[in-house]
Amino acid sequence: MTALRIDASLGDPLGEMNLYRAAQDGHENAVRAILDSTADCQDLLNLAETVNGWTPLFIACINGHLTTVKLLLKAGTEQGMCDLAGWTEKEHAVYRGHMKVAETLAAHEAGDYRDPASTSVLRTGMVRPGKLLKCALHSQTRTSSRLIPPEMTPTCCWTQDDNSHILVTLGPSNTRSDLEPVEIFERSSDNIFSMNYETTFGVMIKAGDTNSIPAHCIELPMPGNLINKPFHFAVGDSDNVNLVFEIFRKVYRSDESSQVIGTGIALLKSLGQGLAPNHESLIRDFTVPILENGSMIYIGSVTFSVLVVTLFRPPNASLRASPGFWKKDGSTQIVGHRGSGANSTARTNLQIGENTVQSFLTASSLGASCVEFDVQLTKDCFPVIFHDFLIMETGGDVPLHTLTFDQFMHLSRCQAPRGDLLSSAEVRYLERNKVNGSLRPKRRSHSVNTYDDYRSQDLVERMRFTDEGMQNNIKGNLRGHSIQERSSTLEQLLTQLAESITFNLEIKYSMLWEAQDRGMELYAMELNFFVDTILATIFRLCGNRNITLSSFSPEICILLTCKQQTFPILFINKAGSVPTGDVRAGSLQGAIEFAKAWILAEIVMLSDAFVMCPRLLTYSYAKDIGLVVGSYGNLNDEPDCALVSVFIVGNSQSRSTQSDPLFLPIQAEAGLDAIMTNKVRLISETLARAKS
Repeated sequence: MTALRIDASLGDPLGEMNLYRAAQDGHENAVRAILDSTADCQDLLNLAETVNGWTPLFIACINGHLTTVKLLLKAGTEQGMCDLAGWTEKEHAVYRGHMKVAETLAAHEAGDYRDPASTSVLRTGMVRPGKLLKCALHSQTRTSSRLIPPEMTPTCCWTQDDNSHILVTLGPSNTRSDLEPVEIFERSSDNIFSMNYETTFGVMIKAGDTNSIPAHCIELPMPGNLINKPFHFAVGDSDNVNLVFEIFRKVYRSDESSQVIGTGIALLKSLGQGLAPNHESLIRDFTVPILENGSMIYIGSVTFSVLVVTLFRPPNASLRASPGFWKKDGSTQIVGHRGSGANSTARTNLQIGENTVQSFLTASSLGASCVEFDVQLTKDCFPVIFHDFLIMETGGDVPLHTLTFDQFMHLSRCQAPRGDLLSSAEVRYLERNKVNGSLRPKRRSHSVNTYDDYRSQDLVERMRFTDEGMQNNIKGNLRGHSIQERSSTLEQLLTQLAESITFNLEIKYSMLWEAQDRGMELYAMELNFFVDTILATIFRLCGNRNITLSSFSPEICILLTCKQQTFPILFINKAGSVPTGDVRAGSLQGAIEFAKAWILAEIVMLSDAFVMCPRLLTYSYAKDIGLVVGSYGNLNDEPDCALVSVFIVGNSQSRSTQSDPLFLPIQAEAGLDAIMTNKVRLISETLARAKS
């Protein structure tokens, strides 16, 4: 292009110039060539298309092209402008989960907008007001300050009945997979692939061989990602259902009906075979071959994911609906993370021991509106309170769901203040201090002393070759590092803690990408069995307690909202902090669309997103559709970051001139509904002082 001396600023009537299109697709060489061939590229860099008001930097940030963003910043593109909806480039990047891009933008502007006392670019969340775009054309303006919510009908719209529900999504749910939803090859023995502009192909999906269950059809190519729009089949017995995929050909303006050219069948029961009872693979994507009707020639394949929701009958169906821990007066609620805080090797505060009864009582007494804790199942189906998927105290990376309840509690008892068993370190301590081996050193039940340091050292040595131990990342959940009680069960918490203490139960279930990244086995307990066991305990023992259920797993949230309507559901999201394998789990945008599709009550995002771009609390339309919004993460332990998330000081500035006809007021008045923190007292007092 540059060799032919084509004007790099040429574009279409909507103002999409060649540089814009290269940045949109992440073509780094093309971007570099255009910039090198343009004598004065400043006007070109800051020229925006007219539909959304996006410059090349905007579109590169939106699509997550990090290298292209760096090229444009190095070339001198202006940063911090607002598009026609009032959004900045950084807000678009954070909203879509491109945190590396957002951090690059924050670092680039840090010289002008970072607090000199700060060492973190995450504290640069305020927006420069009053910056307007120079658009290629001024024929179209828009002054909306929010993104327009996508039209989306709630997916969970069926009534509870005695049926099981099969949810089928075309295409892989794992975004790390490169499989196409439908692949068709021209290998036919007939001329079935001859087509003109009026010929289309499509897929018909059936559950079973009868016509009693309605089929679903979709034309090809598919309209984007359908992860939040699965095809729904209500069946009596899901074990005996076959999924039938028919590829059809249709010619418009023709008297011919749709012609089925190939068929594939998936036996639903066989998809989960090969594992122990009540267990299943974490891989939920399957591919079936499509065989041509008649000749049986292989002509393609269909890849799909499937989720089965079985009936749950609560043991106490007369329970009143739980209102959730948030209040209607607009005040921000403090949630104690794992009680009074997660265990840490840092010695900056007293650690009671995460997920223990004493920790929950402490958090409640310090002002927490709610205590959060993690629930998992042992091998013999006891709900226990524990955060990590892997039990390192065994000396290896052992998944919790492979241990029985007695085995799990035995490990916990060895760490408790009055353990019954002697470790090798204890034996050395007793011999050194000439103490009778049948007696324990007399000490206060929850004190930490030299004796406990020996036990802690013994456990650290035992975990030396675990995955966390090899990375020097063993957290302080050991005697000698925190005041650690024995691990608790869900039944203990529901029966021993006062009903006035509100619970947020995070249901821990490993997702495929988590298991892959941690080197875990790619199987777990069967989802319905797992959820039903925990729900049965909650319904049986909760009484009048206010309870909210939450999970990082989209599948767990779907099952929870389909099986019961008594307790509100929270979806927790990584906000792009780590590369996930699920489009729903990796961004604020994905969380909002997922929560709306499944009628969830709240989304809880990693606090980095809101600290970096606090206006997203209002600009992302989450509250417009009735969602409660909360945050979690280490930044919520820092008072100034918590205040940024809750009280956002902003202003609006207008500027109207002949050269800049667009009036884009910037408003920043928003607040989180809930903050999950490890330092309940510090953050509670900080927010109270700020309000007064």
